[in-house]
Formats: sequence, C-alpha cells, structure tokens
Amino acid sequence: MKHFIVVLGMLCTLAIPALAQKAASTGSISLKITDNNGKPLPFANVLLRKTADSSLVKGELTSEAGDCLFERIPDGRYFVQASQIGFTTWYAAPFTIDAAHRQITLPAVTMATNSKTLKAVDVTAIKPFIEKGAGKTVLNVENSIAAAGNTALDILKRAPGVQLDNSENIKLKGTTVTVMIDGKLTYLSGEELTNMLKNTPAESISQIEIITSPSAKYDASGNGGIINIKTKKGKLTGVNGTISGTLSQAKYGYYNVNGNINWRTTKFNLFGDLGRADRKVLVTREYRRTITDKDVTTFLAQDLWQRNNFKRNAYKVGFDYFLNDKHTIGVLANGYGNSFNNQIFSETRLGKPGMSPDSLVNSISTNDNKFDNFTINLNYKAVLDTSGREFSVDADYARFNSNRHLQLHDSLYDISSGKYRNPNGIRNTGGTRITIKSLKADLAWPLGNQGKLEAGFKVSSVTTGNNLIYDSLKNGQFVFAPAQSNQFNYTEDIYAAYASYRKQLHNTGIQVGLRLENTHSNGESVTLKSNVKRSYLDFFPNLNIEQKLNDKNKIALAYSRRIERPEYGQLNPFAFYLDKYTFFQGDPYLKPQYTDNVELSYTFLDKFIATLGVNKTKDFINEFLSQNDSTKVSMSTLKNYQRSEVYSLVLTLPFQVTKWWSSDNNINCMQNEYRFTDNTGKFNKTSSFTYSFNSTNTITLPHDIKLEIMGYYNSPFVYAIFRGYNEYNLNLGIQKTFWNKAATIKFSYNNLLRNEAYRGVAANNNLDMHIFNTWQFKTANIYFSYRFGNSSIKGARERKTGTSDEQKRAG
Repeated sequence: MKHFIVVLGMLCTLAIPALAQKAASTGSISLKITDNNGKPLPFANVLLRKTADSSLVKGELTSEAGDCLFERIPDGRYFVQASQIGFTTWYAAPFTIDAAHRQITLPAVTMATNSKTLKAVDVTAIKPFIEKGAGKTVLNVENSIAAAGNTALDILKRAPGVQLDNSENIKLKGTTVTVMIDGKLTYLSGEELTNMLKNTPAESISQIEIITSPSAKYDASGNGGIINIKTKKGKLTGVNGTISGTLSQAKYGYYNVNGNINWRTTKFNLFGDLGRADRKVLVTREYRRTITDKDVTTFLAQDLWQRNNFKRNAYKVGFDYFLNDKHTIGVLANGYGNSFNNQIFSETRLGKPGMSPDSLVNSISTNDNKFDNFTINLNYKAVLDTSGREFSVDADYARFNSNRHLQLHDSLYDISSGKYRNPNGIRNTGGTRITIKSLKADLAWPLGNQGKLEAGFKVSSVTTGNNLIYDSLKNGQFVFAPAQSNQFNYTEDIYAAYASYRKQLHNTGIQVGLRLENTHSNGESVTLKSNVKRSYLDFFPNLNIEQKLNDKNKIALAYSRRIERPEYGQLNPFAFYLDKYTFFQGDPYLKPQYTDNVELSYTFLDKFIATLGVNKTKDFINEFLSQNDSTKVSMSTLKNYQRSEVYSLVLTLPFQVTKWWSSDNNINCMQNEYRFTDNTGKFNKTSSFTYSFNSTNTITLPHDIKLEIMGYYNSPFVYAIFRGYNEYNLNLGIQKTFWNKAATIKFSYNNLLRNEAYRGVAANNNLDMHIFNTWQFKTANIYFSYRFGNSSIKGARERKTGTSDEQKRAG
C-alpha cells in the first residue's frame, strides 16, 4: 500500500512540468459596458461561454470604468453574457478565436434597466433557510433572522435528521458525523466538540452543509456523513470586512464579538478573522433510579445544578500569492485559546420507594479546563488550463493542548441522627497533547466530453499523550492515588488513495469512486502495562446518479460506505467522575464501526424534494450504562452494538405563500432499530418510529424590515438503550437594514416555549434510569453588524486541508 501511494505521488508530481509546458494557441477578448445614459457600469458580471454547450469558460467583473478583458483564451467558438442587478441580461453574438482572430474587441455594450418593480413591497430574492440537493442539505444561516444570538449547536438542532443525545452529542439520522469548518476538521469530539460549537456564534456562519453521501475525495470517517460549517467571507481588488456583536440575556447575560477583513490585489490575497465570546449557561440534571440489592430496594434521586462558563478567543489568518493566473501558493493558520470552567452542586437523596429519604449525599465539584489549538496549512494549487485540469498539494501540522483540573468533595448526611459522616474528596489534574501531521495531493483531469477524473493520496500521522493524576482525601490531606491515576498514549497512521470519475450523458449525471485506507494504530496504557495494536485495510466505494426526467422532474440515487473510528479519548481506560455515583470510563478495545448508506431522491420544480434513505451500521459505537447494585454507582462507557438500521423519509416543502411571505418546511420520518448484548450476554433489540417537523416563515415588509418565525416539533424516540420524550419550541426574530444595507440590526427571542431539553429513560438489564436535562432558557438577543469597504471583493479561497478529517476525534 505504501509503495502504491509513493508511486501515485511521483506520477502526480512528474505530471506538473509536462502539463505546464503544454502549448496552446490563445487569444484575448475585450469589451466596455455602459448604462442607458452612457455612463460606465462597474462591477457587472461578465461570463464567457462556449457556443457548443453554453458551458462556462471564465468569469470576470467590469472595472470602475466599465471595461472587461479575458486573456489567454484557447482557440474555439464563444459568446459573452453580461448581467447586473437592475439591468436586463445582455448576450453577444457568437465569435471565433483562431489564427486569424487573436484579439477580439466587441462593440460597445449598452445595458438597459429592468423596469419590472413592485411598488407596494420591494421583494429581494432570498435563499430558503433549508435547501436540498443530491446527497446534500444546505442551511442558509446567513439569511436567518432568528439565528441571531444562537450558536452553531443551536442551528444544527434545527437541521432535518439531526438530533442531540442526552449529552448534547450530534447525531444525524441516529449515526455519528464528521464536523468540519470551512472544509477543515475541528479535531474535536465529545464534550470538547460540543463546547466548541456552543462557542461558535451563528452570526459568524454563512452556511451549514450536511453531506450524507460524500465522494471518494473525502476521508471515509463519519458514518452519517459530513457537516461542513462555512463561515462568512468577503465577496476583485480592494479591501472589505465586517464587524459584528451580539448581546444576549437568558438566566445569565453573555456576549460575542467578531471581525473579519479581506485585502485582495492582482498579486495576493490577505485575510483574517478574530472572535471573542463569554457565555454563561445554567445546566440542570435530574436522575432517578430504583435499585434492588439482596432484596433491599432503594430509591435514588440525584439533582445537579451546573453553572458553565465558556470563554472563546479564536483567530484565523491566511495569505495567498498568485504566481500568475494559473498558479497559487498559500498559507493558512488558525487556532484558539479557550477555557471552560464550571461548578456542579449535587444533592442525592436515598431511601425506600414512596417514602421520605433517610440520608442525603451533598457534593460540590469545580472544573477548570483550558484548551488551545494551533493549525497551519501550506498549499499549492495549479489550474493547468481552462478545461478543468487542476493539481493541488497540502501539507499540514496541527497541535492541541488540553489541561483539566477537577476537585470533588462530598459527605453523607444521616437524617435520623442529624450527623454528617463519610467525608470524601478527590482531586484530578490531567493534560492531553495531540499532534497531527499530514500530506495530501489531488489531481482533477477532464476525460472526453463532459467527463472528469479525480485522483489523489493522503498520509496522516496522529500522536496523543494523556497523563491523569488523581489524589484522594485522607485525614484532611490529599495524597496521591496511583490506582486511579493513568498515563495513556495512542498513535495512528493512515495511508489513503482514491479515484473518482464523473460523466454527464445528456440528462444523466454519474459519479463513481473508490477510496482505500490502510490504518495502523497502537493504544498503550503505561500504567496498566498493556498495548492494543491494530492494522487493517478498508475499501470505501461510492456512487451518485442523477437523472433529469424533464424540465420539472428529476431523480437521484446515492450510495456510500463509511467508517467511524473511536475518538482518541474514548480509548483511554480510566475513569472521569461527575459525582460519587456517576462516572465515565473509556475502552481500549473499541472497534471501528462501518456504515452502508443509500439515498433515493425525487425533485419537483427544483424545490420540492422527497428523499428515501437506508442506513445500516455494523459494530455501532454508542453510550452504554451499567449499574452496580451494591455500591449504587452507574458507569457510562462506549460499547460496540452489534448493528443499527435506520430507514428514513425526508420531505422538503418550500412555499411562496404571497409575494411577501415565504415558508420553508421539512418533515423527517425514521424507523430505527438497534441490536446488542448486555453485560450478562443477553441479546436485546430496541426500535421506534419517530418523526419531526420544522418550519421557517419569513415576512418581508417595507423599509427593509423582515420578520421571521421558526418552530419545530420532535416526536418521542428510541436511541439504543435510551428512550426520549417529545420536544418542541418556537423562535421569533425581526431584522432591519440601513446605511445603504451596509448595517444590519436584529432582535430575536428564542426558546419561547422553554421545551428545549432532554427527557427520557435509560433501560438495560438491572438499570432503569429516568433522565431530565435542561441546558437552554428563554433568551433575548440583539445583534448588530456593519460591512465596510468594497462589497464586491472576491473572498478567500476555500480549501480542504490535509488534517481536516482527524480533528473531530481529538476530544
């Protein structure tokens, strides 16, 4: 496998000089555009197209003087299309570039104004909040008014098929997903991923892409697919940027501020983002258990009040240098220095069922966590010709540090005697360091008419180190507890190669691909003196077919095979405590899970969509709870369930009710089934039929004012051993733009019904735990943003770096 990748890399590298030297006869095209009054029309959109099939060759914007120039255009027959908001689209007569016609100067162009206007209400074309395509769903967050004051996690909860479990982990149609930001993985998982999404304000997001059937070009991780969060960017030469801020009030007040700037010239593009947030959240947890030990039944009721404080300091800076119009080199650096601290007050009441408690356990714990990240990407991209031949190389380095300090104190209060006894205390200091390195190369090569081949390789190396030190309280002093302390190291190397081919045959589009991934891993517990080594080669095929039946109807079929490797922290075999009766423990023997995903979709009028899906997962990884009846302790760990099956139907129903009222609606129905054996070896099967509905309604009023009403309902559901109750809510928002639409102010009121919570039951063997967790309260928000500079500046390149697909596992 290694030899194959080396050979492929050498072939790609050797191809560059040969391709760059390929001679081509080229010419140029110039034109000037004015309005009805003969004044130059700046920043008009000018497209050069082939006359054979109207395919796009190149696009430019006119200068402030209304001039436009296309250079280095290969011989052929073309036509030009020009458009501008408020003007009628203009088309040039076809012309030819050949040996006798190298320089084409088109006659002066006068674009007529478009007289079609609405007098009562000015209506601007607005993208719906949710759009659906073949294998992908897009949330247009930038257009949402009620998004103000929310976080990335809040927005994801409204996406079709997305659910949060009792720990706020993201699930898509009941399976895990890979989370990326601007095509780069977050390198986080579990609690740290959740905290990061809570610290990402919705105001900094442009779109969220939910890709359920990724091509072979993407890493195979993420059973449910990929969620790509695209942040806002500037839109030719000049400087532009945006500054924004949000003030919110729920149980506690909090704020976030963000700024971005983009400076582009004909030779370089310099861009950067900076963001800070301070967010305080109250979380409440209720656990109820009935425990029987040796014919003695005890009712245990735990109430926890958790005050969380998230502080976010994030940055991104990038520089692209244009060697010429075909070759670009760039560097991109981003990172954060965040903190998360909380205080947890817990009261546990113990007694006989139906009677007053006979004892109480009161505890208080404090957590002080700091985590930082630095990632750097070096990139080279070559656009070899106008036919679509491209070559790119990415070299990446990422470093993550996490430091945790926990202190837990508890004591038992005997109600009958009125005395405290059995004081207990633990202190935990831990550190995690993760280093990721990768190198990848991608080649795109058109083949024949309307065909394209993509191929590439990637090599990645991950090293993690965890050091956990526990101290126990004895005689009023903390002393080292070696039995609870732990040092755990993990290394993983992945060698991957892929090939993908796309072909358009009249009204049929086909894409087929195959990805190979060879994985070598080693989990070492220094404390337990144990090693778990694994080595395996996997094949991941994918297929996408789209058939246009006529101008109104089309169907699409998508298939992909995916893998989800355990998160790095889930393999650590030592305990992390919530309180005296609740803790989490990792499992170094967790195996990867594999998923086969099929989707069949039908689209009517390019907007009404119905999608049928089947998702089958082997060795499904999910939380599993067990209980020690004697000590009354419940332990949470991760377990490989035998398999899970999800059958789904998703309906996307956008309606333009009136010229001023648009309604975007989504209905999601799922049949879930999970099979597993419990700790006693007993086979279990759980299943349920669930459904959800969400609706976003936007009303456009005069004077650049918009109203938005967003509501959703999720039915009761079953997820492995967990059974959840229904959930519903309503959000309102109003928006006003001014200063020639450069400034925007939004007011929103979220969680009006205060039903955003997890209510459910975890049932397994001797465990029957009732759960009620809340993490959201009614929230009022005010948001302001101001755009400055040239609003037509082209944004920074979006590129998927080599370390993208390792980030989400770095929890």
